[in-house]
Amino acid sequence: MPNLIRVRAGLLRETHPGERRVALTPQDVRRLSKRMVIWFERGCGVGAGHADEAYVAAGAEPAEFADMVSSSDIFVSVRQPVSARVFPATAVLVFLGSNAPQDTRPCPRKQPLHLDIARLSKVLGHKGADIASGQAAITGHAAILEGARQLGILHPMLTVDGSVVRPVRMAALGSDAASLQALATARRLGALTYGFGLGKDAQAKIERLGARLFSSVEAIIPSSERELVLLRQELSGPLSQMQVITTNVANPGQTAPVLIDEDMLSRLGPGTVIIDLASENGGNCALTRADETVDIFGVRIIGSTTLASHEAAEASRHFSDGLTNLLECLIDVHGIFRLDLGIQPRS
Repeated sequence: MPNLIRVRAGLLRETHPGERRVALTPQDVRRLSKRMVIWFERGCGVGAGHADEAYVAAGAEPAEFADMVSSSDIFVSVRQPVSARVFPATAVLVFLGSNAPQDTRPCPRKQPLHLDIARLSKVLGHKGADIASGQAAITGHAAILEGARQLGILHPMLTVDGSVVRPVRMAALGSDAASLQALATARRLGALTYGFGLGKDAQAKIERLGARLFSSVEAIIPSSERELVLLRQELSGPLSQMQVITTNVANPGQTAPVLIDEDMLSRLGPGTVIIDLASENGGNCALTRADETVDIFGVRIIGSTTLASHEAAEASRHFSDGLTNLLECLIDVHGIFRLDLGIQPRS
């Protein structure tokens, strides 16, 4: 059957401050160009180490955003495009959405179709889930390296003049992919690791990584102020002994619960570093500010939302590979986009 219809895809340049990842690498553009026409915004891959010339050699064509909008059917990016970028109502936007609380106000009609990769995983299984969990794992890894840098330490098990540097105590609040990877990375660096998991099987996941549990009581994400107070009491003592803490506890689309309030912050040792991976949701720490670092009581609270960009090349490679698999599932060999999956995406 001849290619009577070919999807026209636009690869967007990321606009979020500090975001260096790119949704598709030249290698995967070459693979996808067999079934679709691909335009790209100039400079889209520079932050991840991919020059425009590499995309051209892979079969893509450079284009300005305005020209791309008028001639593309699908637009792909790592993050959801900013509202200032206007797309035609017939367009399909494919991106990895954040867990930040969603705007519940009614959307105007005739808006582009938003396909959040994380939500697509519910109907496409691993094809979407692999992308989300992979980026989360990279974020957790980068969080520990950033925490070590902020703490100003060398390798925790480094020997200096016959003496072993005292190991750092690290804790992770959460049992998601980012938190578990943070525990694994910290342990590989020689830290003493501790975890507090919320949800079914959380404790087993933490223990498999060799981390010690703060509590043997299975907990759930608190939904009331009373539950929050009890959970903070559970955490207060153990956290006061930690030097590096990562937090990532939240229900998707909801504001993150405050697990570390100001009183708890004042009890932490001077020099403690908190990497709040729930900062886009408001943060698990009372004083977290998204994309800012806050210093208080001698404690440093990192609210970065671009930690995966610290490893932009590798993060982009994983993202691009997963996105390519996903697009090949949505676009057949004849270049026709087929969305008959029973999905109810936000539009």
